Amino acid sequence: MQHCPHLGRVPCICDHMKKEILVGTLLTLLVIYIVFVGIPVIRFETEKVIETKSDENKFHKEVEILLPAVEESGDGIIASLKVEVNEGKGRTLLEINDISFWEDTQQSVRTAKSVAEKITGVDATKYDIIYSINANASKIEGPSAGAAMAIATTIALENKTINNSVVITGYLREDGTIGKVAGILPKAKTAKENNMQLFLVPLGQRTQTKIETKKNCEDYAYTTFCQTEAVEKNVDIQEEVGINVVEVGSISEALKYFVVD
Repeated sequence: MQHCPHLGRVPCICDHMKKEILVGTLLTLLVIYIVFVGIPVIRFETEKVIETKSDENKFHKEVEILLPAVEESGDGIIASLKVEVNEGKGRTLLEINDISFWEDTQQSVRTAKSVAEKITGVDATKYDIIYSINANASKIEGPSAGAAMAIATTIALENKTINNSVVITGYLREDGTIGKVAGILPKAKTAKENNMQLFLVPLGQRTQTKIETKKNCEDYAYTTFCQTEAVEKNVDIQEEVGINVVEVGSISEALKYFVVD
C-alpha cells in the first residue's frame, strides 16, 4: 500500500488510484447500460430491418388493360380494368366505380381467375387478387370482358409486362377458349378512336353483318311513292373501321399479342 507524502506512514488513496477507481466505475456502468438498454435497442432495430426486408420481398403486381364495351344504348365505350395481385390468402375482390354491371360479370371474374391459374400453374390460393373496373357509363355487358380479365390476371401472376396497344373482346369459357360476343363493330370503332393498334376478336367474328337502309322512290303522275328497305351487308371489320383485327380462339393464343418480351 502506498503512503501519502504529507502524512508519513498513514495509508491513503493517491490521485492515480482515484483515477483507477473512476475508470472502473465508468466501465461497470457501461456494461450495465449495454446489458439492460443497448441490447434490447439493437434487437429491436435488427427485427425492424428484417421485417422491412420481408415486406420488400412480398409479391406485388398491377396490370391494367382497356376493355372495349357497349352500353345499353348500343354505343361503344372504353372501360379500364386493373388487376392487382398481392401475397395473401386466396381472396378475390371486385371493385366497380360509377358503373353497374350485369350479375354475370362476377362469374366472369371467377372464371378468369381459374383459367389464369391453369395457364400459369400458379397456386392462386397464396394470393389476393383485386379487380377494379372503371368506365364512364351507366351499364355495360359483363361476359365480353372475360377474356381481358383472364389475360390481365395471367400476366400479373407471371409478373410480366402487358402491351397496352392491344384490346380484346370475347366470352371466356372454363377451358380457356373464347366464345362469340355481340357488338363487335361499335367496339372496334371505339378501340380505333382510342388509338388502339390491334383488336382481338373471337373466331369467325372479323366479318360482321351490317344493316343498311335503302330508300326506293317511284313517281306516279303527280305523286312520289317511297319505300324504305333494310338491307343486310357483310363487312370486314378491319376494312370498315381501319384497325388491325385478328381472330383468336383461346387465352393462350391471345397472350402472344399481349405479352411484351
